[in-house]
Amino acid sequence: MELYQTLILWAAGLMLILVLVNLYIRIRVWKHYVILSKNKVQFPTSYIMKPDKMEAEIIPRYPSYAGNIRAFSRHLRLSLRIASILLMLITLLAAVIYYYR
Repeated sequence: MELYQTLILWAAGLMLILVLVNLYIRIRVWKHYVILSKNKVQFPTSYIMKPDKMEAEIIPRYPSYAGNIRAFSRHLRLSLRIASILLMLITLLAAVIYYYR
């Protein structure tokens, strides 16, 4: 197989992995989101990326939902990290494919 076709297949595979990881994380996050929204647990979205602030300000306000809050924010942070890495790899492959042609 030619190198160009191999690179295209790698890029397509990474895009497929990105979609599958996104679906998997969404399913895991949805369970915690439903519990938190039913019980009207609210916090700013900026706190998701700041676990220290979340522990100091939000967890004491909703101690019975601490596990769900932690899991929800942890899964969202993980999703963002994985998506960022995969997007960088896809972009790098796209650049190689573009310059290889």
